[in-house]
Amino acid sequence: MPDITLDDAQRIVARGRAAAEAAGMKAVFAVLDKGANLVAFSRMDGAWLASNELAIAKARTSVMFQAPTEVLNAPLEVGKPVLHFDHIHSGGLLLVGGGVPLFDDDGVLIGGLGASGGMPEQDAAIARAAVAK
Repeated sequence: MPDITLDDAQRIVARGRAAAEAAGMKAVFAVLDKGANLVAFSRMDGAWLASNELAIAKARTSVMFQAPTEVLNAPLEVGKPVLHFDHIHSGGLLLVGGGVPLFDDDGVLIGGLGASGGMPEQDAAIARAAVAK
């Protein structure tokens, strides 16, 4: 079964860093394999420390649901209670923009990317740029 390679993960991180720099952001990037194991991690100088865990949680969520985290966030309504997966899944899942699943050319899941450093919309944009071919 296919999985993300370290070389591909590092290329994704490099594209994400370039997108973050172009947007004037300092971000953290985490690439996980299809089993939600860390393959590559990068924290830009000056990025928030909290973004370390947030990027990993976004990547994990995108792997577990095989969907961008911003799509999973869509049913949530402002002012309504938010479902927190930390209480039911020890690994922590996060339903805000910045996580994208990674698929091979045949549409098979090979991993996920999480980006964190700005507002969820900004994180989603740099994550999409990172995985664009």
